[in-house]
Amino acid sequence: MQKTLFFKALITIFLALLLLWPLSLIQGTVFEREGRQALVLRQVQASYAGAQRLMGPVLVLPYTETYTEVIWERPDGTETKVRRERPQRREGALYLLPKAVQLSGDLATDFKYRGLFRVLVYRWDGRIQGRFELPAVLPIKRHAEDAVITWGRASLALPLDDTRGLARPPSLRWQGRELELTRGTEIAGMPDGIHAELTDLQPGSAQTFDFDLGLALSGTGSLGFVPLADQTRVVLDSTWPHPSFGGRFLPDPRTQSTGPEGFHAEWDLTGLATSAPRQFLERASRVRCDRGCLEGFEVRLVEPVNIYSMAHRALKYDFLFVLVGFGAFFLFELLKGLRIHPAQYLLVGLALALFFLLLLSLSEHIPFGWAYLSASGACVALLAYYLVHVLGSPGRGLGFAALLGALLAALYGLLISEDNALLMGSLLLFGLLALAMVLTRRLDWYALPGLGARVRPGAARPG
Repeated sequence: MQKTLFFKALITIFLALLLLWPLSLIQGTVFEREGRQALVLRQVQASYAGAQRLMGPVLVLPYTETYTEVIWERPDGTETKVRRERPQRREGALYLLPKAVQLSGDLATDFKYRGLFRVLVYRWDGRIQGRFELPAVLPIKRHAEDAVITWGRASLALPLDDTRGLARPPSLRWQGRELELTRGTEIAGMPDGIHAELTDLQPGSAQTFDFDLGLALSGTGSLGFVPLADQTRVVLDSTWPHPSFGGRFLPDPRTQSTGPEGFHAEWDLTGLATSAPRQFLERASRVRCDRGCLEGFEVRLVEPVNIYSMAHRALKYDFLFVLVGFGAFFLFELLKGLRIHPAQYLLVGLALALFFLLLLSLSEHIPFGWAYLSASGACVALLAYYLVHVLGSPGRGLGFAALLGALLAALYGLLISEDNALLMGSLLLFGLLALAMVLTRRLDWYALPGLGARVRPGAARPG
């Protein structure tokens, strides 16, 4: 009777919805493992070094301004103003940005492990070369026209986000002479970094200074650059094949190249194209400048196969897989006149759900591609063995397993091709719908007495 078919369809839908519970538990497991991965990242950053940002270097010229402040006062009980003079002394610093800077070097990668979890780290071995042009008249805002400026000891400062990343002592050549670098920057808003004292620099005449700074800097996540010079050039090479360029400026597309052996990128920027110099001068002597206070650009080293993001993407299709499996079972009942018990539906659904948990657990120990192949192979083999007996025929059981294998192969294509995932997913759904319509094109739904399907007289039985 039609009621029998109706109730069987309701039971099938109920079982499919019931499987949402174990699928949600698996989703929760993915979130829990992803949270532990993020915790490991924070732990490595806390004990190793975080994201790094290179800027400058900057010429710091401390000074003392002395002048006489004139104050007109009216003594008590008199109407005559009296002129009084008070000596004033103010301390400040003038920050001179470089005329031209070139940063070049190699970016090497490695991994830090905490148990099953790993964090991608890098080390930049490079040089910062350039020159400063010191004008004869420096732009100091005086509090009085007759103020006397006394210059202190100048220094060359290189602000850094995390000085723990200094893999070896840096080297500095200033005007051809080796100078010693010490901790700190002498910059109020950016105190973290290194600096060298310049004992021979005396303002008062136009001068040009060349510098060459060798640096080995370690970090995690990203390496950023802030263009402070009138002309900034960055040349970056790495053996890591998966860079992600971000920030306000992208590398020159004529020089950029990315391949299996790594990437090469170059930036050429003029000071007219960026607000970073003005932002630096506004914030250097006032408040602490965090990572987002200056515009710049960065390169982030990403892992193309993040097992937890891939697991999340795979789980977006978990319920679809269950529905496809149950739908195929239901079609077998209709087209072949079989009787499949709801418990058998449930076991097949659980096998499909456990595929995602097996994929997650295996991918933490072996590469994701091999983990996917192993999990899908185990799931297909188990269902093939089970369905050969359930469907009463090796051909039917193996055919169902082949359909499941094709779906799993299609899912893997969706996972590794993020740009084409929507197109491939749409084609997959359209293909499944078309297959169901072709298989049931001769089915007389009104003639169904129970679970055995009938076709119209004179029509060939489908399949």
